[in-house]
Amino acid sequence: MTSHNRQVRTALLGCGYWGKNLLRVLMESRDSEVERVVDSSPDAQQYVSARHPGLHVSGNESDIFDSDSIDAVVIATPANDHYRAARLALHAGKHVFVEKPLATRADEAQELVDYASEKGLVLMAGHTFLFNSAVNYLKDMIDSGSLGNVHYVYSRRLNLGIVRSDVNVLWNLAPTTYRSSSTCSSPNRRP
Repeated sequence: MTSHNRQVRTALLGCGYWGKNLLRVLMESRDSEVERVVDSSPDAQQYVSARHPGLHVSGNESDIFDSDSIDAVVIATPANDHYRAARLALHAGKHVFVEKPLATRADEAQELVDYASEKGLVLMAGHTFLFNSAVNYLKDMIDSGSLGNVHYVYSRRLNLGIVRSDVNVLWNLAPTTYRSSSTCSSPNRRP
């Protein structure tokens, strides 16, 4: 349960390749109650309905943004839609998790960060390896000194995953450049 003693009522916008992974994680979380999934694709809607009978699924975004029962929105739409969707969610008073990148322009990303901070809303950009249990375990081992004095770490990703046409590797790695507070209010602090 959350610190408010109840689950966060969550909606997922976009249930394509990565959205399916996010939906699985949300459904498994004890802290989240998935209220609905919105995707314009009939195939995505069928996927959700087949795997999660009873879960509200539609192609209408207003089901999320106009709903008072939704606390947070998880956005997994194409990258060129992230700013628009996050802006709508924030203006509807929802906390927002946006799959990387947060936006495709720095000024748009800064606008989202500033607005979320001003309204006291959480705005978070996803990044797989910031929350990867293997990476975190290795970091903990290094920090504890159990590996000795580490001078260099090398890793190689062998599975490249889906090749995306909307963003390149720089967009995928850029979120690690900045660290922020829990409300994402200080995006310019360097690690």
